[in-house]
Amino acid sequence: MSDDIWVVEKDQVMVEGEALTFSVQFIGATTVASPDTKCYKNGTDYSSTALSGSSSASGDTVTCETVTAQANDAGTVYVMVVSATVDGNTEIRKFLIRIVGPEDE
Repeated sequence: MSDDIWVVEKDQVMVEGEALTFSVQFIGATTVASPDTKCYKNGTDYSSTALSGSSSASGDTVTCETVTAQANDAGTVYVMVVSATVDGNTEIRKFLIRIVGPEDE
């Protein structure tokens, strides 16, 4: 697996019920357009359940759709896939979100 598809930041952690919006920077890009965000859980597209809103691009950054950590998902990992047209090329980046329960330490 290629390491350059993963974003620079470390894995993220969310608590069940939490809703966050993440941004992904395409370092060195001059134009980023047509962004799209997908969420996968256990290899299955989970976007219609976990994502809301729409992705947007400004400068070299994509603002992803809002992710909501679903109830009973503690112990699972969401794989976030962010794609965009970057300087005329289709580029894809990924990051992980580890879901924890409110009672977890």
